[in-house]
Amino acid sequence: MRTKTSFDRFFDKQMKDRKFAAAYRKARAEVDATDKLIRALDAVRVLGGISKADLARKIEAKPEILRRLFTAEQPNPTLNTVIRLATALGYHLKLVPNDGHRAGSRAVPRVAAAHHVRQR
Repeated sequence: MRTKTSFDRFFDKQMKDRKFAAAYRKARAEVDATDKLIRALDAVRVLGGISKADLARKIEAKPEILRRLFTAEQPNPTLNTVIRLATALGYHLKLVPNDGHRAGSRAVPRVAAAHHVRQR
């Protein structure tokens, strides 16, 4: 086990505050979801035998943009970029409820489609 740094101790103290902890968990979940989506798109790219440069050409982007996106520890793409990547790879995005959560009594309109990568 590594020795705790001053930051580790500061972070542990901050996590005892309920508001901070809740905000941190929410932000962490968003970062993790984005990372998971980008990693899934990159895996599909690799399985399809498509180079980053070829994929960049397909979405009319500079190759360095995709290199950074697929290698960043915490990627932060625009939704437009994600949609263009998914489409170029033969996928689309779909809005689905999180595990254990219901959309409520109201149905989600068919027109709403956005966040879950699924093969066509």
